[in-house]
Amino acid sequence: MADLQNAAQALIKELVQQGLTPAEAAEQVAKSAYASATALPGMQSVQAIAAAVAAVDTDVIDFDSPTPQAAEQSVKAPASKAAKTKKRTVADHLDQALVEQKQPELAGLPTKGGKKPARTVVDDIADAVQDRKDSAKMVATVAEMQQLEMSLFQVAPWDDDLRAIPNDWGRSAVFTTRNKRTKRDACEDKLIYHYNREIEITYTGIELRADDDELVWQQILEYAKHSPIGNNVEFTLYQLCTDLGWHINEFYYKRALSCLKRLKATCFTIKSPRHSTLKNLSLLGDFDIVKVGKKRAVCNAQLDPYIVVLFANDHYSKVMWSKYRTLSPTARRMFDYFVTHAAPYPLKLETFRLICGSESTRPKKWAEQSRDACKELEVVGLVQKTWVERGFIHCLR
Repeated sequence: MADLQNAAQALIKELVQQGLTPAEAAEQVAKSAYASATALPGMQSVQAIAAAVAAVDTDVIDFDSPTPQAAEQSVKAPASKAAKTKKRTVADHLDQALVEQKQPELAGLPTKGGKKPARTVVDDIADAVQDRKDSAKMVATVAEMQQLEMSLFQVAPWDDDLRAIPNDWGRSAVFTTRNKRTKRDACEDKLIYHYNREIEITYTGIELRADDDELVWQQILEYAKHSPIGNNVEFTLYQLCTDLGWHINEFYYKRALSCLKRLKATCFTIKSPRHSTLKNLSLLGDFDIVKVGKKRAVCNAQLDPYIVVLFANDHYSKVMWSKYRTLSPTARRMFDYFVTHAAPYPLKLETFRLICGSESTRPKKWAEQSRDACKELEVVGLVQKTWVERGFIHCLR
């Protein structure tokens, strides 16, 4: 790998001296490396080529120009480049949030769109290079947001009577509806079902459930939304139980504390076209419980700063808290899915079962549970109408 990087950087430097820009030179080197892959052992790895090219501090490489057809093709003559605008990524969105913080007068300026070119094998190299650059940019951007003491609210604002849920969470089985009498699974790199097959979520930790963990996490987001990203936030267990609509007694205090422990012990890896791979993401960072008085337990908690990535690009939805928190777990998961779509397509009952992480093996029983959830959503007024028909769940928002 080191030899490949050194060779790539040396050739890029030579091409720059001949008059190419660093981005153009890096592009030609990557294309030539790919064209030579069948002739030179050790060059076949897309990731190896990407790592070598990404190691160079250049702008985004444009792979839209003609690809070399043979190893002997010269890299000294720059290929003609078609006009192309880079796809807007989560890192770009967070970067834009920084711009708006530093220069508010630039907020709201239109951004250019680009037509996606026909995909070729060399695009794998481009994607790998871009993923590495996006990862580095995301790390730097989140760090700068912390330095500027920016808040989650500046990226994803919601009113105090609402709560927020990332769309990827609403369309996946991160929070399950399994029976509360069933012991929670201990997961290790478990692949979590997601409605979109392009998104891959793996999870290590104790199974999270919609009945309590989902509500506790959303309420902590509410407490932390105005605080600088990654900073500690304080709240009492009394306040948490009150805001959740739970009774104020020892049982619910212990339940809230158990949720906090499970949320802290979470570890997610998320691969998505929206952003570079997120690794080791925890829903709750470190926290501590301090006893103040006889019945006042204060929680000092911290959110993982990379939580902001889940909400970037407006990829989150808002729910009416006073109604949402009263729903049964199945109805809540159904609404999680509906609220992430402006006009939800009919949802297969089996797909909904997978989103719920349900172990139901009787289709008729699951259909009846889904009908009950539909009625519940209509009664509380969160949807106009929803019903089950011919194996599908329909909804009018």
